[in-house]
Amino acid sequence: MDSRSEDLGSTALRIYVYLLESREPRGVRDVARALNMPVSSVHYHLKRLEELGVIARAPGGYVVAKAIPLEGYILLRKRLIPRLLIYSMFFLGIAIGESYVIHASRRLSPEGALSLITSIVAFAILFVEGLLMRFRLKPG
Repeated sequence: MDSRSEDLGSTALRIYVYLLESREPRGVRDVARALNMPVSSVHYHLKRLEELGVIARAPGGYVVAKAIPLEGYILLRKRLIPRLLIYSMFFLGIAIGESYVIHASRRLSPEGALSLITSIVAFAILFVEGLLMRFRLKPG
């Protein structure tokens, strides 16, 4: 059965993300405690995720069996990173490079100022939006 993040509700998605970022298998009570949810609700969603083939039972609890692509996120070493944070780092690099050029030439041209301001604003917007995406998905 092909599962996508759109097939999961918000509660199941929070449980999935928690298990994905866990270093070891987690039991029902561990997940419920970490996410501040009722044990019965966590148990129901774990069973549903297991039926979808997304998670599997392991000694000591549940683990992620299959990674689901989450729109707007990149999975890097069991960490979900919003793509917007990566894009913001690109604009931060441009801002740092432009700052260096301005400092080295010891003069600020209108084009240089516009480039610097644009890259700083783009960095700030993408960084804040990336953090908001991260905290919306973050368990707990």
